[in-house]
Amino acid sequence: MPARFTTVDEFLTAQSLERRADVESLRKLVREAEPRLDEVVKWNSPSYTLDGMDRLTINAAGRGPVQLILHFGTNQPEDKGAVPTFSNDPDGLLIWHSNIRASLRLPKADQLAAERDAITAVIRAWLAQ
Repeated sequence: MPARFTTVDEFLTAQSLERRADVESLRKLVREAEPRLDEVVKWNSPSYTLDGMDRLTINAAGRGPVQLILHFGTNQPEDKGAVPTFSNDPDGLLIWHSNIRASLRLPKADQLAAERDAITAVIRAWLAQ
C-alpha cells in the first residue's frame, strides 16, 4: 500500500522525477485556471477545493499518464450509467466515468503548449458549474 501523504510536498517527494514534473505541469494548469483553489491532500493525492467543495484531484497512480479528475466530491450522488450534463468540452478532452466525474489526461510535453488554452478553459467551465 502506498504511503499516506499529509502534504503535497510529501506526495511530490515520493514521485519519480518524470512523474513529479508531470504533476507540477498539471498543478500549474490548475492554478492558471483558478487561482482561488485551495490545494490539499485528499484521497492520498493533491486535490483542490473551491469554496469548500472538492472539485479536482490529481491522479498520478500507476504507470499511465498523470490525470486530473474533475468531480463534485462526495456531495452529489454519482450515477455511472447516466449521461453527463457538462457540455463545455468542445475539444473532447474529457473521458467520462459517470454523470459527475470525468478525467483529463495530461498531454505529452510536446503537445502541452498546443492544448494549454483548451485545458484551462475546460477546468474553468467545470469549476463554474
